[in-house]
Amino acid sequence: VGAKWIVVSIGTLERSRDFSRENNIPVEIVYGDETNATYDALMFRRGVKQTFGEKATPESIAKRIQKDGAKTLLGVLKRWKPWLPPKQEQGFQQGGTIVFKGERAVYKWYDVSTGAHAPVEDVLKAAGAVTMA
Repeated sequence: VGAKWIVVSIGTLERSRDFSRENNIPVEIVYGDETNATYDALMFRRGVKQTFGEKATPESIAKRIQKDGAKTLLGVLKRWKPWLPPKQEQGFQQGGTIVFKGERAVYKWYDVSTGAHAPVEDVLKAAGAVTMA
């Protein structure tokens, strides 16, 4: 693809390293954001309503159940760790996906709620990958 992938996670450097090991992601591309600076600068959504009150949350869970019986979700839950973010309000932080070409954002996805992530095919296409679609 020629793309450089970077993962920014809420939490400490230690937790970002734990996350990379748990998910088999190279540790050198995973960064911890203790202060929420990245999430705030990108204006990702945050709040109790956005975490639990959006209809997209149960819809995304239902999609996973219909797709494969939620095998991926259940697999993640088996490995779930009770990692608490540095700030209490970060527990209600939503993320997103941004693809840059140079300094220009060519794709932006703001997670509406928990589990409502960017479609992988869209992200790969924006990054210049040849996709199956």
